[in-house]
Amino acid sequence: MLIPRGGAWGERVRDELARRGAAGVVAPLIESRPPRDTAARDAAFARLAAGEYAWVFITSAATVEQLVAQRVDIPVGTRIAAVGRPTARAVAEAGFEVEFVPVGTSSATNMIAQWCAGRSPRSTGRCLVLRSDLAMAVISDELELQGYEVDVCIAYRTVGVDLEPDVADAVRSGAVDTVLLTSLSVGRELRRQVGIPGPEVFIASIGPGTTRDAEKLGYTVHHTAHSQSVDALIAELDARPSEDSP
Repeated sequence: MLIPRGGAWGERVRDELARRGAAGVVAPLIESRPPRDTAARDAAFARLAAGEYAWVFITSAATVEQLVAQRVDIPVGTRIAAVGRPTARAVAEAGFEVEFVPVGTSSATNMIAQWCAGRSPRSTGRCLVLRSDLAMAVISDELELQGYEVDVCIAYRTVGVDLEPDVADAVRSGAVDTVLLTSLSVGRELRRQVGIPGPEVFIASIGPGTTRDAEKLGYTVHHTAHSQSVDALIAELDARPSEDSP
């Protein structure tokens, strides 16, 4: 299986695949880098550490990596909302306590809809939304629409990474017979570097949103995880009947 992200995430996924009897190839197609405007990021991080926000919204594990890299200490008085359980786990591993995780699909739309239920701008202080340069402004737009005070910080940017030629050839030939699609960015990079894999390559998507994006790019997705979680995706693939496997 092609694991399209590296670092601790990629190693964890490879270990989990190995535990289930599958061979994972860690071959990053994307990576996170500091944003172009590091001054704006550093200023927002400083305000966060100073306790100026009542809530901070964390939308990916990559955001947590940036907080850790910049040694940002989120004060106890600032409540943390995580977009889903994998992100919440990354937050907890960084030493912070998560107060809010939405039920069901890990998406910005689901997150903000559930968070806003039962809350009001009058009883909530200023909010900070941390996101990538490619993420849509779903959370901050909804907060502003409902009258919350909100700041947005571009915590990192996502860039493409070139595959090693032998890995790209293995995907083209079907020697790597399963690809984990974990984001729109991964799908774009795979198409740019390899093209749309042939029918012998099984495309497994991390969730419905990623599947919709992938199909627009021209992919045929063979399996979609019910929730936006790589852990759920791996478990569902493992549970598939052998005759349905790639």
